[in-house]
Amino acid sequence: MRAETADALVRAVLPPWAAGAARADDAAGPLFAGERALCAGVGPRRQGEFTTGRWCAHRALARLGVPPVEVGRGARGEPLWPPGVLGSITHCAGFRAAAVCRARDALGLGIDVERDAPLPARVRARLIHEQEAVRVRLEPAGERLLFSAKEAVYKACSALGGDSCAPSLAQIRIEVAPGGHGPGASGRFTARVPAATGAGGPGRPVFEGRWHHSHGLVVTSCVIVRPDTGVPTARLAHAVGTPGPPQTRSAWDSST
Repeated sequence: MRAETADALVRAVLPPWAAGAARADDAAGPLFAGERALCAGVGPRRQGEFTTGRWCAHRALARLGVPPVEVGRGARGEPLWPPGVLGSITHCAGFRAAAVCRARDALGLGIDVERDAPLPARVRARLIHEQEAVRVRLEPAGERLLFSAKEAVYKACSALGGDSCAPSLAQIRIEVAPGGHGPGASGRFTARVPAATGAGGPGRPVFEGRWHHSHGLVVTSCVIVRPDTGVPTARLAHAVGTPGPPQTRSAWDSST
């Protein structure tokens, strides 16, 4: 896969004020000294995932206008972004990607990529609800799409306050909007999380997501919009239980 194609797959699920980067092969670096220390002694597969993930992160930050900086690792394994930046790194077999945005534009940003393959039966039984599955049966890679969307939501929720604000994947409910079908299909989804996690409840942020299916991959992103910005549409506000008057903008409109 060409580098431009890999980048395009990520751009397809990001709002215009976010930046991303991806590649389908592993990069050799370069890494900052602190980053090299984080992957010292790991096996070749993990070395490739980590190094290429950081390569994508550095490139995405540069596209956001951030000077070169080390992307560390937190206690839970999450990437540590420079002040004022939110982001996410993801990888699957043969694909790595990163996405970042300014903290002023969102409360959280999560991205996930999965190979288009059936979910193992035990994963489906534990994480996918029948109502969710019914709604995506006409979509390409339907249940894999749901799984990827839940991963993206989880990562975005973690930015709100760590694991205490991140629901389990089984607790996340995904509603996929009617969209396109077939090769190169894209669409949107909304997410609902329980109030008990700290990310749910009245007046909480709005969760908006996009998905794209192409080249045997399912790519998803979740943006957590600040509840006081008037961003969500009436449909999105209803879907996530956020009160407020109907609006016309969405998180994917240009930042003001």
